[in-house]
Amino acid sequence: MAPLGTLIGPMVNARNYKARIVAKFLGLDIETTPEFQMGVDNKTPEYLAKYPAGKVPVFEGADGFSLTDSSAIAYYVASKSGSESTLLGQTPEETGEILQFILFAEADYSPAMAGTIYPLLGYMPLVKPAHQQAEQQLARFLGVLNTLLVDRTFLVGERLTIADVVVACDLITTYKLYLEEADRKQYRNLTRYFKTMVAQPAFKAVIGDVELCKERVKAAAPAKKEKKEKKPAQEPKPKAEKPKPKPAEVEEEEEAAPAPKPKSKLDLLPKPKMVLDEWKRFYSNNDTKPTAMNWLWENFDDEGYSFWKV
Repeated sequence: MAPLGTLIGPMVNARNYKARIVAKFLGLDIETTPEFQMGVDNKTPEYLAKYPAGKVPVFEGADGFSLTDSSAIAYYVASKSGSESTLLGQTPEETGEILQFILFAEADYSPAMAGTIYPLLGYMPLVKPAHQQAEQQLARFLGVLNTLLVDRTFLVGERLTIADVVVACDLITTYKLYLEEADRKQYRNLTRYFKTMVAQPAFKAVIGDVELCKERVKAAAPAKKEKKEKKPAQEPKPKAEKPKPKPAEVEEEEEAAPAPKPKSKLDLLPKPKMVLDEWKRFYSNNDTKPTAMNWLWENFDDEGYSFWKV
């Protein structure tokens, strides 16, 4: 069977997985681009001329048809299965439910996941209030799925559909990097569902084994800037002395030069090792406990600072 088309984008990517899993499930052949470099190949003038948004993945069909958006591509590939497949639902009601879950995953869950995890990975600036709001939204949407799956094996009906492929792929990053063992116990139904999905042969053929999170990813501490030692200022060259006028017969006494002001005792203290501006930035962009407080105790300079209770 000739390939259906080419899926252009990075191979190790949850969005790239969707159409490939559907193709495996249906026994269809899709060509891929293993050499694709994210942030490079999708920024070329040729790519942007065809796909102005620069999104990945994109699909280019053997018949010349092209499509962007990972879930739309997966849905299109599923439509090539014919009427016998259950991936798109067997009734208009099931098809409506499938679209409901796809849109929930893309419009609600994925932005909350990105707002929570991407700043920790350095893909986005970590702004504390926005990050806390994203965490709350993520917990809410995980709770929604956990409640819906209390008595379901699949999201729609009694068989795997395109909704399961999209939602499970969008959950991969959260389960690999964010939900520790204690968190997974909080979402027992969702965790059971996720494990069931990634154990399916079509999933394993594309993504392999998924290693669940052992320790939640954390934001990296800001790198300390090494201060360059200031070179001593060069003394100005002495100017040529002008000839002094002849002294008068009776010289007046010269006024005594003022005594130099004594230095403050604080100026005699050694320069502290901990830079307060770094502490302020880290505190503003991270949770107070335990992240910010751990940073403080690890970097605290007890020779330069002290705590006072007033």
